[in-house]
Amino acid sequence: MHRRQALQVILALAAALAWSAALGQQARPGGARQPEVQADRLATIQVLLQNFDAMAFGDAGDRNKWTAVQRWREPVRVVLIGERADEFREDVRAILAAFDLLTGIPFTLADGDGAANLRVFFSEREYYRTAVARSFPRPDQVVCFTNTSVEANGVIRAAHTVIPEDLSARAVRTCLAHELMHAIGFHGHPQRSFDSALRNGIGIERLTVNDRLLIRALYDSRLRLDMTPDEALAAATEVVGDLQPKVQAIAGPMADPMDVLAQRERPLTLPPWNGGPV
Repeated sequence: MHRRQALQVILALAAALAWSAALGQQARPGGARQPEVQADRLATIQVLLQNFDAMAFGDAGDRNKWTAVQRWREPVRVVLIGERADEFREDVRAILAAFDLLTGIPFTLADGDGAANLRVFFSEREYYRTAVARSFPRPDQVVCFTNTSVEANGVIRAAHTVIPEDLSARAVRTCLAHELMHAIGFHGHPQRSFDSALRNGIGIERLTVNDRLLIRALYDSRLRLDMTPDEALAAATEVVGDLQPKVQAIAGPMADPMDVLAQRERPLTLPPWNGGPV
């Protein structure tokens, strides 16, 4: 890592640790990661809502938060920092293109750091080890992590995602899909049986159909920032109840759920992903 890039990472990690508790992808207990699973099964409405509750309000189902939901309200400008940035630029661009369509908010990949409000750092292991030890009780179980800066009304103002640069390409892609979902407002994790890039211990390299549906639900206008968590969950019940049958109706090997889920009037062609269709 070049000296200037290393300094950027050190300063950013220090700033990130001063924010809210970090949200990380964790390995299976014992340190071993489970084999990669790329299942992409659309869940039932009931299962989608159970996991939306955990993903939006926390792993323990704690809805006693000062805000119902957390999400971006302004355009998100993402910058990649570190020597491996170019290697994963197109993977990030594809995820951001999906976010753009699902949230109704512009997500763009910036060339420079000055205007960015979401930063993805590919960190040297030395810096990563120090940072994660300060944020997690079991740092050896944390593969990568994200910090967000959230205002009292639930609006996300900035986010940092940190990924060790010595991971395999597959592991980096699972971190990107997982951590960028944290960065847009999901601070919990679903059940391990739920097909999602946000589940812990089982690597999925891309957003699943369940992920895309629940991202769309989180950013639906029926979920307002002034709602209580219970009110937001009731609104999400209506949204998921509307969307799941529509996605299920177009199911098939050539079907694109974005035809149903997109919120922006944009062409539905996404940038290519290195490992297959997103």
